[in-house]
Amino acid sequence: MVKKTHQDAAVDEGNVRRPIRSRDKLVTWIESCVLGDLRTVLVGVDAYYASPSHMSTDGRPLGSANFLLVAGCCSALDYFAFLFKGGASDEANAKAFIDRFLEPVDSRYCDVGLIIWRCFRHGTVHRSWPKRIVVEGDGSSVVITGAGNEVMDAHLAPSTDLPGDTFLVNGRRLLSDLTLAFDRSFRDWILTESPDGVLERANPEDLLIRVGDTQGRRQMEVVKRWNDELRGTHS
Repeated sequence: MVKKTHQDAAVDEGNVRRPIRSRDKLVTWIESCVLGDLRTVLVGVDAYYASPSHMSTDGRPLGSANFLLVAGCCSALDYFAFLFKGGASDEANAKAFIDRFLEPVDSRYCDVGLIIWRCFRHGTVHRSWPKRIVVEGDGSSVVITGAGNEVMDAHLAPSTDLPGDTFLVNGRRLLSDLTLAFDRSFRDWILTESPDGVLERANPEDLLIRVGDTQGRRQMEVVKRWNDELRGTHS
């Protein structure tokens, strides 16, 4: 067994902290992992609809992952927008990406892009449900939002089955449109137009535990202790 030097260890740590070191690796990461993970979710969605029982092997009920797929697509949109714009405002980043890359796929994204961001990204990721839309001071202006993922479910459109005003997003269609945006233009932007800072933005961010954060520091020490114990069992 070859013992690693301190230089080897430093290289390994650098690769872990900054795994994406080229634009080619970035587009591979997006294709295989960011969009690839969402395609895996979609495989599970199709398996759900193909199953007559909608039950798992341990007898527990399965869900159709309609909110999960849309939330995952919004997470990908968040990442793409940060790569593209890199600004401090996530909402401004999202709008810039939608206007540049999703509008050519379907112009309706420019009409309702911020509604998607605020209702489905914020609501579904943080509270498990997409937010309802209400207008301040006008109790009669309520729009119920929802998500579907079957081929024929509405996308960027009202529901034909529910009363009142509604707005639906189809996760299957959203994933397809994000993929088209990547294939038609975003990939080329990364490879040929993006600034050098795109690779910095593509890599994991640091979680900074500040000096006065006693709980964070205490839990960090727990994680470090677990690592020390693991190394002790393999030495």
